[in-house]
Amino acid sequence: VDEIKYWIKNLNTNKFVFRDPVFSINRKFTVELCNLIIKNNLKIKFLIETHLKNLDDELIDLLKKAGLEMVYIGIESSDTEVLNGIKRFTVDNDEQYLKIKQLVKKKIIVKSMYMFGNPDDSENSIKTTIKYSKYLPNQLVQYSVFTPYPGTPIYKSFEDKIVEKKYEQFNQYNLVYKHNTLNNSKLVELKNLGYRSFYFNLGKIFIIFKSLFSLVRS
Repeated sequence: VDEIKYWIKNLNTNKFVFRDPVFSINRKFTVELCNLIIKNNLKIKFLIETHLKNLDDELIDLLKKAGLEMVYIGIESSDTEVLNGIKRFTVDNDEQYLKIKQLVKKKIIVKSMYMFGNPDDSENSIKTTIKYSKYLPNQLVQYSVFTPYPGTPIYKSFEDKIVEKKYEQFNQYNLVYKHNTLNNSKLVELKNLGYRSFYFNLGKIFIIFKSLFSLVRS
């Protein structure tokens, strides 16, 4: 909170991003932080990244009161087998829909994030995930490529399959390992398909522009 006050004073800003990949994993800390922001009457707007299983109605209300404007959530894939293969565990699809709907109802912008090119992915599973991303009530999406980063535990499982030598290519835009059924050009094609079908959807175009406008307004 002291640091927030410092930047409000020195940059004359009221917008902040908390770069914690699972912001609300420690509920006690999250509640204390929100209460301090509210107590100090800091009229800020902020963005977080977190997991849906770490959010409930009470915490959503408190985050909103503290100034939560936007939340990034990792969905990764709509396919349970694909998620199990990369040891990603989430709430079931029905609960995902309801929690995202609750966030949107509170006027919090939701950006859901997906990973293509997972070890058990196929062209069909990715297309199904794209369809699912359009079904969820989130306003924004991001499609990335599964990347086993050097130095991480999962990297050892892929060490013999890595085909990319340059570390700068490990950026979630490129397929850096030999996949059983997919190549980099196919993933680029599928990502482009996802972005086109989501962002050029007439049914969503109004809410997309409204959400983007709310991010830049003072």
